[in-house]
Amino acid sequence: MKLPILAIATLLFALPAFAQSPYDFDSELSDIARSFRNDIMDEYQCQRLKGDAGDLANEIEDAIEEDDEYSDAEMRQLGQLKKEAKALEQFIAAVGNCANYLPSISEFHLANQRVRADVSYVSKDQYCVDFVVAGIGNYVAYLAVNSSPNNYTVSYKWKAPGGMDSGNGTMGLPKSSVRHIYNNREEVNKTRISVYGVSCKEF
Repeated sequence: MKLPILAIATLLFALPAFAQSPYDFDSELSDIARSFRNDIMDEYQCQRLKGDAGDLANEIEDAIEEDDEYSDAEMRQLGQLKKEAKALEQFIAAVGNCANYLPSISEFHLANQRVRADVSYVSKDQYCVDFVVAGIGNYVAYLAVNSSPNNYTVSYKWKAPGGMDSGNGTMGLPKSSVRHIYNNREEVNKTRISVYGVSCKEF
């Protein structure tokens, strides 16, 4: 006996959907981090990947709300993965300079466990805030780091070797946060700058 098409369709839609596992989300997160490393010189791709990380954080949040689908151990994994996805969104925006995000210092380091950018200090304990450089392949980004308990408005100057290129800026930098100041996406060979004339005003 043949079932009517409507009845078959009803049965198909009634079948339970398989929830994504923490492993699935973890793999997606690693894929986004890997793509960011590969495509960081492309600002459009940077923006897209930032959005992908944010979307993934939302998907994990939705999965957490369906707590009957997961064990307690899996729920803990999902909570950590959501935290990592949000951190990666912040990291991509700040290091890739594709949105005006200010990741916390802890988010910066958490996301970089997947991205694996080469991060080193340009200056430490010399000014009211520190400066680091993050390198990924041929790309470099300079960032200010406020590890103090104070919120600052930071003014700074920078120059390339030989003084052929220079710039300056003023920006808000809340406590325990990181903010982009320079990258070499437009001029790939300009990978080194000096930061000087730094001053901070508390707000």
